[in-house]
Amino acid sequence: MQLKKSWLALTGLVATGALAFSLATPVMANEAVKTETKAEIFKAPEDLSTVRPVLLCRYYHQQTPEEQQRFYNRVDSLGLLSHRDYDMMSEGKVVVGSSLCGMYMTKGEPLFEDGIQIRPLVFKVVHVYEDEYIVTQSGMVMEIHERVEGEMPPSLDRTVPEVAPPPVAPRTR
Repeated sequence: MQLKKSWLALTGLVATGALAFSLATPVMANEAVKTETKAEIFKAPEDLSTVRPVLLCRYYHQQTPEEQQRFYNRVDSLGLLSHRDYDMMSEGKVVVGSSLCGMYMTKGEPLFEDGIQIRPLVFKVVHVYEDEYIVTQSGMVMEIHERVEGEMPPSLDRTVPEVAPPPVAPRTR
């Protein structure tokens, strides 16, 4: 009986190894290399009220001019653009005081973004574009840095200021 169990276990291992070897053939590897990863174009439904507003801002650049106008009208009706955005979007610039939505609509989707939570419900994010680093906090552009090869991006960690104790007298009991 013991011999039969070990024979079945050995046969199972060999079969599993053969299957794994057959899946890792060079033909499969070449097919994997040939498949390109393309970013899919965001398709919005007819009713834009069902789409999260930040997605309308983020994928604005991928759309046709007619769709861009639809996206712009919806975002504008929600009040997500600052006065700075209206002035600078036509020039293709992002300035301090622009909104996060205006930044996405002006510059497109960033290459990379990384962020931290600095207080409850307050997030600080660095967005990396081809030519600059844009730092946003709570949905507003706070800093813009030129992206220079060989230099590090702006740090997300800032020194935390000393916090005074609460103005409540300590318990004496």
